[in-house]
Amino acid sequence: MSLARAFVAAAVLIGCIASPAAAQPVPAKVPPTGVRICLGLTKEDWPTPQACTDAGPLALVPKQDGRQGAGPLAYEPVPGQPRSACVRDRVSGLVWEGKRDNGRPADAMAYVAQVNASRLCGYADWRLPTVAELHGLVDLGKERVPEVRPDRPLAEQSVIDARWFPNTVPALYLTSDMRDPTSPWCVNFANGFVYDCDPDMSREPPLFVRLVRGPEAPKAGRWRELPDERGVAGGAVEDRHTGLVWRRCEEPQTWNGKRCTWSAKRYDYVQALQRAGEQAGWRLPTIKEVNSLARREADRFELPPSDFPAQGKEASRAGQWSSTVCNGSPETSTARASISAWVLSREGAIYCEARIMHLGVRLVRE
Repeated sequence: MSLARAFVAAAVLIGCIASPAAAQPVPAKVPPTGVRICLGLTKEDWPTPQACTDAGPLALVPKQDGRQGAGPLAYEPVPGQPRSACVRDRVSGLVWEGKRDNGRPADAMAYVAQVNASRLCGYADWRLPTVAELHGLVDLGKERVPEVRPDRPLAEQSVIDARWFPNTVPALYLTSDMRDPTSPWCVNFANGFVYDCDPDMSREPPLFVRLVRGPEAPKAGRWRELPDERGVAGGAVEDRHTGLVWRRCEEPQTWNGKRCTWSAKRYDYVQALQRAGEQAGWRLPTIKEVNSLARREADRFELPPSDFPAQGKEASRAGQWSSTVCNGSPETSTARASISAWVLSREGAIYCEARIMHLGVRLVRE
């Protein structure tokens, strides 16, 4: 080997030794929901809504969304950029298009190309968000308006933080996830619901677009098996993307080291909360956490995804409860009977479901 080549080889070796280890990806934490309503139980065990901080006459069911202390949704400016250009989510780390007006593009993908060509905020990797990302902006603690009023700012009538996203419309926003080859999933900023929609950008009412940049959930290497609280290997599964740890099996099944024993049960909402309250260290996930576990592809919805570690005997598909209370009006027995919570349906939609329905439960912890 020549002296010159030896010198280069030594320099490369020294560089390899001296260079710091590759940085590990930072988990894209799931944003809080903003919900402020919890369920309490009367002396007759009748579920009744009240403020999560209320120290009133009701015994609050433990481990509910509003009692987790996650706080409100939180944003911050991108250095050197106005809010009308871009805004950063302090929890997930995603950077969102700020919007200079309420306008909507005639063609979504052409709009993505246009924004990237303009290097908005200095970046050229803007894209349509997934359902989980876009729904992460929804503030479920914000009052939903029954109908849009022309005398009020549109952003104030949207379930989103109007201070950071003033140019927002209480309408359908497009995502990159597809319900089938011709129908995308949309997030409704009027009420926080998620469902499939007509992809025609010229439709009435129209579709709107808000772009995002940041790492997407990985297609491989996302899950890591962990021991559960009993010390059984593989009884818990860590999501490397969000940092959340899930029970491997739906309730009330347990992992025996090879498969989930028994069969998954379906619970009404109060039963679901009570089941979670009985499991030390575990809780019922928020609706945004449940949604982070889902995968939506054309003609296929998976919860959990097919690459989630094997569960043994597969349970029949069912919607999943969350700990996020949807509404609450305790004034009358009729209103109390209509108490509902946010659910992720077995088809992939997100909406409010009556508490008497029987759905699946999968527990989570940080």
